[in-house]
Amino acid sequence: MDEPTPANRPMRADAQRNYASLLNTARVAVSERGADIVLEDIARSAGVAIGTLYRHFPTRQDLLEAVFLDEINELRAQAEELASAPVPFDALMSWLRLQMDFAARGRSMGAAIMAAKQVPGTRTYAANKAMHEAGEALLHRAQAAEQIRTDVHLRDVIRLVYGIALVNERASDPDGANRMLDLVIAGIRTKPNRD
Repeated sequence: MDEPTPANRPMRADAQRNYASLLNTARVAVSERGADIVLEDIARSAGVAIGTLYRHFPTRQDLLEAVFLDEINELRAQAEELASAPVPFDALMSWLRLQMDFAARGRSMGAAIMAAKQVPGTRTYAANKAMHEAGEALLHRAQAAEQIRTDVHLRDVIRLVYGIALVNERASDPDGANRMLDLVIAGIRTKPNRD
């Protein structure tokens, strides 16, 4: 019988707490400072020794990838949860707004992390693919309810969302991104909102 390796052994409870604390601290730091995080600061803010950080994340790249994966998996879980919302259009719009928030944070994680989601066989690629599939389910549900045009593709909408995040990165208008997303939403609807 094969012995469990360190990579697939379950973490002790204290190790799980340390991992979660480091990851949550890193998510906040990345959203504030982008990829220019200082690992010693992350460890100190998480209340662990730097050696503990390196045991979980041997490199800055490993930590940034973990943050990215955590966010992508959260987006997937939120899409799956929204799949049972009573109004398919509202569910999709809620998820697209979450995508826009992530796009603003995700761009700051660095080109290597963002490029990895395009490389088949990587954890980042698999997580990104699963997230997109969950989003596709929201789109198809809204299309089946005749609330979104049938010629709309999720990949195109997400690219538009990322474009909105990009052009608003340094904008002085805090509401500009939301107004632009509203324009995209109006463009993919089957009929205008008459509320």
